[in-house]
Amino acid sequence: AKRSRTLRYDDGATQFRLRLAASVLSSRPLLIRNIRFDDIDAPGLREHEASFLRLLDRMTNGTRIEINATGTQLRFKPGVLLGGTVEHDCP
Repeated sequence: AKRSRTLRYDDGATQFRLRLAASVLSSRPLLIRNIRFDDIDAPGLREHEASFLRLLDRMTNGTRIEINATGTQLRFKPGVLLGGTVEHDCP
């Protein structure tokens, strides 16, 4: 049986930035589930996490980011890292 190359995590936003960086550097897709799914008032990604995804999108070419409607699941397929200068406003 063929093993998937996708990095899979079911423990939500734990080590969010580190896991995304590992995905980009290893060129492996990433699936993160259960992102604050138990937070009744504000489930899913936080603004600073969405901002980090926007930064990675600007730093790469061909990255695909899919977030479900509630923000509790993220599929990330890294593109190729670009060189040069990137401007980004942090929230």
